Amino acid sequence: MIKSISYIFNIYSLRDGLLKIILANVLIILLLTPTLEQFEASSLFYHMMIEHLLFIFSGYVFISGFDSIISSFKQFNSQHSRKIIKYYSRFLALNNRFNPYGIVTTALFLITIFYWHVPSNFDIATADPNFHILMHMSLIISGTLIFCSFKMISNTQSIFLILSLDKIMGILGFFLAGGNSIIYNTYLLSDQITSGFWMIVMMMGIDAICISFLILIYFRSMP
Repeated sequence: MIKSISYIFNIYSLRDGLLKIILANVLIILLLTPTLEQFEASSLFYHMMIEHLLFIFSGYVFISGFDSIISSFKQFNSQHSRKIIKYYSRFLALNNRFNPYGIVTTALFLITIFYWHVPSNFDIATADPNFHILMHMSLIISGTLIFCSFKMISNTQSIFLILSLDKIMGILGFFLAGGNSIIYNTYLLSDQITSGFWMIVMMMGIDAICISFLILIYFRSMP
């Protein structure tokens, strides 16, 4: 009975992992379509927030799918599957040892995000196709970094981390919405102000969702 349940769980993990990887790849392909690339050139908010968040999300989903697939290998008795599980277990052990509470991967995530949103770097990446590709790849990798961070903390801590990252977006939104000079040279001032306004709205929306989850967790934990 236990073996049957374990087998079903592993099959589900394999299917779940494959679907996540497919979803991540489909999302990346959609983001690179000419229509969305053209929209990116005309909307700072889409480029900076929607597209970047979706690239980060695709990286997160991809590595999450990979994690599910590795977990499903427990049902196989082949030498290759045992080796893969062994090496992945070593990786998790290293992550646990050198990345307590996800501090290291969160720091690397923030460095990546800050780097590409520095106005001069952002402008170069927008104008230069090679740097633009590099920026997209970096954002996808940053999604895998934040996944490693979430692996090291509880659900409540994850929500507080999202709230903290959310405030960075809000601060940038206030700068853009209240500015009277162009910060990102590849976009109009009016587009920057509009983008800043929607960043603030987005921050408040994320705050409301996260606080709702925290309240729900609190009431569920009550005896």
